[in-house]
Amino acid sequence: MVQLKEVDEKAVFEIFRGLPQDKKQELFDYLEFLASRDKTQKWLEFDAWAINLAKSKGFSNLTEDDVERIVSDFRGGQ
Repeated sequence: MVQLKEVDEKAVFEIFRGLPQDKKQELFDYLEFLASRDKTQKWLEFDAWAINLAKSKGFSNLTEDDVERIVSDFRGGQ
């Protein structure tokens, strides 16, 4: 087995080319899953940051309607 630090794109493509089509699709689906999982984790981290910021600034009691009104008022003033 090749160690991760030794893996290069050329070797990955060589293995990929040798796979049957159904395995290629399975691998592609898995790669998409890994990529989306990373994006999801970043969004979760951002959400946690935003919630903590809102609490620290006293905004956590605002409703969605309040936020919509504030944004609308701000955009109207531009």
